[in-house]
Amino acid sequence: MKLGIIGAMDEEVAKLSSLMTDKKTETIGVHEFFIGKLNNKEIVLSRSGIGKVCAAVTATLLIEKFKVDAVINTGIAGAVSTKLKIADIVFSTAAAYHDYDITVFGYKKGQVPMFEQYFKADEKLLQKSREITSAIKGFNVYEGVVLSGDQFISDKAKTRKMIETFPEALVTEMEGAAIAHVCTDLKVPFLVIRSVSDMADDDSPKASVDFMDIAVNNSVKIVCALIDKI
Repeated sequence: MKLGIIGAMDEEVAKLSSLMTDKKTETIGVHEFFIGKLNNKEIVLSRSGIGKVCAAVTATLLIEKFKVDAVINTGIAGAVSTKLKIADIVFSTAAAYHDYDITVFGYKKGQVPMFEQYFKADEKLLQKSREITSAIKGFNVYEGVVLSGDQFISDKAKTRKMIETFPEALVTEMEGAAIAHVCTDLKVPFLVIRSVSDMADDDSPKASVDFMDIAVNNSVKIVCALIDKI
């Protein structure tokens, strides 16, 4: 199996890239691709750039040009659920857009015409993720909905509104649902893995920088463990 892995920022892919072997690099537009092996598994790791369009373009390129068999999105996120703490990990059961709204035409909030409100993660990948959680130490692992939008959320009033609309939501970020959308459309398995860097509140701009390293390190541990299982 050839696995595609997407992180939005340099900080989210640098550690994984440093662990790769037989590596070569290809750049298409602003999207950087690292082609090689990780834990002796064939992967294409990509730095997509931030936001839904960048993420969607990258996912499409991974599937259509690099012919990956499944896509994992990894990186940091803001906590929507109050049960989460900094550096906790979330595996997506599904992903949804919190900023997509054509409810005036009878659709659900976040629902794109021709699709369901939620883009459901691949059950086999999710099951593999469950198999590695028993060995996790030092942080908690949860399953739930990942929300995405072209906004950095730093307002608790907004997160409360998200929970009202998407009660299973755990975190919010800017790429996962777009990747899920592309994978659902093109019938490629996907899983979003996010590590909490901030609490989506007034302190988020500073916290996301201060806690990025620990959050990214935890996501790297999880991705590497998951790759071993696939």
